[in-house]
Amino acid sequence: MRSRKAAAIGLFLVLLAAACTPEPVHRSETLLVFGGVAELRFANEPDERVDAALAESSQLLTQLHREWHPWEPGPLSAVNDAIAIGSAAPAPASIQDLIARAKRVVPDTDYLFDPAAGGLISLWGFHTSTFPVTQPAPSSQAIAEWREAAPSLADVHVEDGTVFSRNRRVKLDFGGMAEGVAVERVRDIMLKQQVQNVLLTMGGDIHAMGNAGNRPWSVGVRDPYGGMLGTVELSDGESLFSSGNYNKFREAPDGARWPHILDVRTGYPTRGTAAVAVLHHDAVLADIASTAIFIGGPALFESMTRRLGIRCALMLTEENELLITAAMDTRIELHRDPVRLGPAIGEPGPC
Repeated sequence: MRSRKAAAIGLFLVLLAAACTPEPVHRSETLLVFGGVAELRFANEPDERVDAALAESSQLLTQLHREWHPWEPGPLSAVNDAIAIGSAAPAPASIQDLIARAKRVVPDTDYLFDPAAGGLISLWGFHTSTFPVTQPAPSSQAIAEWREAAPSLADVHVEDGTVFSRNRRVKLDFGGMAEGVAVERVRDIMLKQQVQNVLLTMGGDIHAMGNAGNRPWSVGVRDPYGGMLGTVELSDGESLFSSGNYNKFREAPDGARWPHILDVRTGYPTRGTAAVAVLHHDAVLADIASTAIFIGGPALFESMTRRLGIRCALMLTEENELLITAAMDTRIELHRDPVRLGPAIGEPGPC
C-alpha cells in the first residue's frame, strides 16, 4: 500500500550499528508490508517465540494490506467506489477503527492531515508503487474543482458497519496513519507471544520494545541533504516517525522535487519542508503528527506541536534550517549543525 511517509526501508530513519560494541541482536527478520518491507531485529529472544510472533504478524499485515489498500481491489476501494456514486458500503472492523481514530485527531491538525483527500493524491499520480512519478501533473482546473468540492473526513459517517458520505469527492486513503496502527497491532502480537526485546522498522518508521541487550535501541536520523543528521536512543514503547520530501516525489517544472505529501489548502505538493521527525509513545499520533507538521511548515511548527501534544519533534526546511523542540533537543545527538530558526521550542523534559 502506498504510504504518505515512505514505504521503503531507510526513508528517513535508518538503523545504526554501534561503532565499537557488537549489537546483541541474534536475529533479524523481514516481512512484506504495505508494498514495502518491515524489518524486525530481536535481542536475546527464544526462537520459538520469535517464530510464532512472526507467523502471526505476517498473517495480520497481509490482511491489513488487503483491507486498507486505497487503489487495488479490496474493501477500502469498494467503500470509495460506493461513495463516488452516492451509495454506502460495508467495511471491515479495521477500516471502521481507522475512521474512528482519525476523527479523534484530524480536527486537531486543522484538517491538514485528512484521509478523505485520496482523490487529490490520485490526481497527482501518487497512487502508484513506481517513483519518481513521471505522468503529467494535474491541470489547475482539476485541482480547483477538487478544492471546490472540499472533501473532508467530516463528511464520512459510519453506521451499523456501513460507511457513507454525502460528498462524492471523498476518497479515503489512510497512508498517513496506517503504519502507526500496524505498529500497535504487531506490538500486541509480540507481547502476546512473550517477545519483549525487538526493534520494528516499518516503512522507515521505528518502534522500540524493550532494549538491545543492556542498553537502549540506538537509531539514526537520516539527513535529507546526505549522510546522517543525528542519533537517538529509544526506550521501551517509544516510536520515531518521519515524513520527508526525498523518496516519493515527482519533479516540478523547475527541476525541484514535488513531494508526495500534499497540502489540501492549495491542492499542490507541500513546499518549504524537507523532513520532519516525531518521537512519541503513541505510534498512531506520531504517524499523523509527522505528516501534519510537515504540511504546516515552519510557520505552524510550534502551534501544531502544541495542539497535538507533541513534545519531541524536529523539522528541516528546504533551506537547511532547523526547528526543534527543547525536549527533542535533549534526545538527539546531532552530527552536524543546521541553521537554527530561533531557540528550541518549549521546555525540556520527557517526550
